[in-house]
Amino acid sequence: MYEFTKIERISPSMRPSNERIKNFHEISEVYSQEEAKSQASRCVQCGNPYCSATGCPLSNFIPQWLKFIAEKDLEQAFRISNETSPFPEILGRICPHDRLCEGACTLNDGNEDHLIGAITIGSIEVAISERGFDQGLKPEFAEKLTEKKVAIIGSGPAGLSCATFLLRAGVKPVIYERADKAGGLLTYGIPGFKLEKEAVERRVQLLLDAGMELHLNTEVGKDITFDELKEQHDAVFIGTGAMQGKVLDHEGYSSNNLFMAVPFLTNVQKKIEESLYDRKYDVKGKSVLVIGGGILLWTVYVPPSERRLHP
Repeated sequence: MYEFTKIERISPSMRPSNERIKNFHEISEVYSQEEAKSQASRCVQCGNPYCSATGCPLSNFIPQWLKFIAEKDLEQAFRISNETSPFPEILGRICPHDRLCEGACTLNDGNEDHLIGAITIGSIEVAISERGFDQGLKPEFAEKLTEKKVAIIGSGPAGLSCATFLLRAGVKPVIYERADKAGGLLTYGIPGFKLEKEAVERRVQLLLDAGMELHLNTEVGKDITFDELKEQHDAVFIGTGAMQGKVLDHEGYSSNNLFMAVPFLTNVQKKIEESLYDRKYDVKGKSVLVIGGGILLWTVYVPPSERRLHP
């Protein structure tokens, strides 16, 4: 540890732009185990680790799994990274680390490029999980489930997190999801260049293997009543998410060519997967005005020769 005086912060390499424009695959490569070890060895091992204590909403044991991966103990690093997080390989990709753990890092030097010295926590977290999965490691759950059952409405981040911690406690989670795939916004909201869907599908399968029950295309209130859920289960967890966007206050909002982010992203993802989608969201060959510069801005593929960026 303490190698920050010798080793500079190096972010994972990115796929070349001439490859990225051809598909929606993830942009960032995953550290090799040696690269993760090298970057983790920069950690100062603070007595009061701000990355964990104030920077991480989950209070992840960040210094601990940094120490173990720096010492090439992948198995222990994998186990600890899964201890407080329901899916570290996903959160390592999508969390705003610059404002959370890495932003709170002691090595964050506070200049304009304020992460220049911070430990690459998110990227190391992903590497620990991916290299662990490559070697056959799996998160731990209770060996035997009790007779207790909890109904979970929604299979998004909240629903899958609830299922994870129930399985650890030996309680059977039963998820009811109205969509045709589990994952909620992880599947249909976050584009693949940030989070490829194989990572979500793998985590869902791990939960199924551990005893989770999953009912897709099942809408509570339509296919099954809430009263039936209460009768058939010992408890009910509601994790329906925030699927409705904030409606623009404009007289033309009701027009057929003005879309909110979530339904647009959902249908674009379905189109990419070559599954049934609403063709009104197909904007191929059209000129599109995007309000907001977040993830949605880069969701629609436009050939380089046709791209125009406006301030």
